[in-house]
Amino acid sequence: MTSARTVRLGTFDVEARWRPAGLATLPAVRDPGGDAVSSAMDELLVVACDPGDLLVTGAEVPPSFLTVLGDAGVETGHRVAPHGTGTVEERLLSHPPEDLRGCGFAPYAVLPETAALVGALGLRTAQPDHAVVRAVSSKSWSNALVRELGLPGAGVVVDSVPRLLEEVEALDGAPALLKDPFGVSGRGTIEVSSPGVLRSVGRVLTKQADRGAAVEVLVQPRFDRVADFSAQFHVHEDGRVDWHGTRLIENTGFAYTGSRPVPAALGTRLGRAGYREVMADVGAALAAAGYHGPVCVDSMLLRDGTLVPVLEINPRMSMGLLSILAARRLAGPATTARLAVRALRTDSPHRTFDALVALLRRNGVLFRSGGTGLLPLTAGTLSSSRGRLYCAVVARDDDEDRELGAELDAIAGSPPDRWAAVSRAS
Repeated sequence: MTSARTVRLGTFDVEARWRPAGLATLPAVRDPGGDAVSSAMDELLVVACDPGDLLVTGAEVPPSFLTVLGDAGVETGHRVAPHGTGTVEERLLSHPPEDLRGCGFAPYAVLPETAALVGALGLRTAQPDHAVVRAVSSKSWSNALVRELGLPGAGVVVDSVPRLLEEVEALDGAPALLKDPFGVSGRGTIEVSSPGVLRSVGRVLTKQADRGAAVEVLVQPRFDRVADFSAQFHVHEDGRVDWHGTRLIENTGFAYTGSRPVPAALGTRLGRAGYREVMADVGAALAAAGYHGPVCVDSMLLRDGTLVPVLEINPRMSMGLLSILAARRLAGPATTARLAVRALRTDSPHRTFDALVALLRRNGVLFRSGGTGLLPLTAGTLSSSRGRLYCAVVARDDDEDRELGAELDAIAGSPPDRWAAVSRAS
């Protein structure tokens, strides 16, 4: 028996699962608070759900979460994965729910255990092989494709510390970026801002190489960019591409802070430059490698007017795609929607979803279906010491968008006891 509903779930820190064992790592500070946030980001998949779908998350959400989203026009079923350790997929595998047999299946990304889960539950889906997904997710693979297609923006992949030093020195003092082939969103990227930084990286990698680790680093010049954006599409097994759209990426440093529709002038420029045709070539190359499914391609426009159409290829769902899906769910004929992310720097038990909703409601900016305002899209990402506030911003025009953005900044920057005080008073 088959079911019309689709099961949606996901592990957002998927690059860590794709990363081969034995690969040397660039220097980084481990952030347990960041791990807590990424483990709760599966709640964002609520905007991908159709009525009747089932969202399976790794942790409980407050009862008000689905109520607030339902009032905004986003309705779905929900359950928590069976108790245990590991990814949601692994927990479902350990206790396979019989009532999910025959459902459709749309994961955020393909993991090593995805195929086993599909088989155990008889899910209706065709997913690519995990080994293929891991291969095409590497920045080394995308850099090779950039060179093959003759596109601007290619770097050099090095396999030793001497080669790394040589390639950075070849830039003749220009700023360089060192990228882990499986790094993501601000992690696994180091700017070589001084000779001391380069020496430090060299020492760290040399120690690992001496212990038998393989060195693989992408060396790129630091581009003088004026716009970051991404293409979102679905590639079929035969290489056909279903286009979802393009989203402007907002960053602070290397950290992602939101996605919004691209400005009209940039959209026109991309059309004239054949941007979608390049994405069709990327889709064909992915299909030839054995991949099919959602794709996000990060791109740049440089200050000198150069278009870098393929900076990185992400063979999975993405924040840009979730931004597009949120806009389809929430925006009306006279409104636009974007996704905004704000850092919450202090750990507090008072920073809860219910307190946030009470604060938004008191300030008159909580979004409801057909209106404008701010709609929080996660609950579990709020209370960590490295918490994140993920929010949809729905506005009629640029002025209202700026006002709502300022409101969001004020809320994110307010002390946790203010959240608690408003929650108690409501």
